[in-house]
Amino acid sequence: MKKGLIIAAAVLLALLAATGVMIQRQQKEDSPPVRIIEDTADKTPSSDNNDALLNAQNAQIEEQRARIKELEDALAQHEFDYAALKAERDRLKRQSADIEEQNRVLRGRNNTLRDDYDTLKRDSGKELADLRAQIDDLDQKLSEQESEHIALLAQIEEYKAQQAAQVEEAERAQAAERAQLAESAQLAEPAEQAQATESVQVAEAAECVQAAKPAQANLPGQSRNIVGLKIGGSDIDLEATIALMPHWFLIADLAAVETPDDFVEEEFPGLTAKHAFLYTALLGTGFNWRFNSLQPQPNFYISTMIGPAWYVYNNDTGSDLYKTYSGGDDYKTYLLWRTSIGFDMILYKNLQFTTDLSFDYMKDYFFTPHLTVGLQWSFSSSWALFGKK
Repeated sequence: MKKGLIIAAAVLLALLAATGVMIQRQQKEDSPPVRIIEDTADKTPSSDNNDALLNAQNAQIEEQRARIKELEDALAQHEFDYAALKAERDRLKRQSADIEEQNRVLRGRNNTLRDDYDTLKRDSGKELADLRAQIDDLDQKLSEQESEHIALLAQIEEYKAQQAAQVEEAERAQAAERAQLAESAQLAEPAEQAQATESVQVAEAAECVQAAKPAQANLPGQSRNIVGLKIGGSDIDLEATIALMPHWFLIADLAAVETPDDFVEEEFPGLTAKHAFLYTALLGTGFNWRFNSLQPQPNFYISTMIGPAWYVYNNDTGSDLYKTYSGGDDYKTYLLWRTSIGFDMILYKNLQFTTDLSFDYMKDYFFTPHLTVGLQWSFSSSWALFGKK
């Protein structure tokens, strides 16, 4: 652009110089002579030639002026274009500087997020290792309890066999006594005395049979009334149930559960999450069943719950996109549905071991499985709100 302007200015100066030379030459030719020796007859042709030459020169001058005007307009247009291009260049430089500053800020933010991700990954790995160790310990305790359970069942079977033998022996003794009493009554006693004696013996035999029957203390029923704590690799739950009827219970659950994959990136792009957990408050119902209503037997159950889930986050990125959320913690609410299957087992008196497999569902996300184990306290196995107490 500068080179074109210089060339145009040089051409304009050359044209101005040529025009000046031609005007000066014309003035010299038009100046009167010192002496005029021609007569009138000879002067007329020369005057016509001068007029023709003057007209030609004037036409050439007008042409040069038009050319100069055209060059001046072109020069002005070039200067205007140059000024516009310079302004556009300055604007692009400022925009480039702004973009570079934004890229620098984003690179710093990405480095910070990467460091936070590495820290969370290390911490979650340690927590997962601790939970796995706890699960292994609980599995070992469960194996020991299963062995004790098998031994206890063997003792129960042996006790039942002994009681059956005692009942059979009591019945044989009762039959022998009845025969002796009948023979004695026929020989020496009146009929009324024999009948009274027989009634007494029958009552005593009935008492012996009743004493020989297995105890019913191991039949606690089918009600599920518990308060417990469960921990898994991706959640922790505080759970409580109350029996509505035998085999049917109401359940409430407070938990912190890990978010689905890509939840933070999709729901809160550009935000810095305090953690990757949802806080939940669920309410639902379920059904349970215990083998033969015997207390040592496992109590299997299935339940379903629904309720709100809150995700708490802290926007400290300064992004214009989420500037309305800046300035501290905030939360967003979702609807979560959970279905669980599991079983309970007695450890000591009312202390129970429990484990279950749960499936969580949220809108726009697939089912998320969770395996949890824990301990719970059973405050009654026979009471129910609408059933027999």
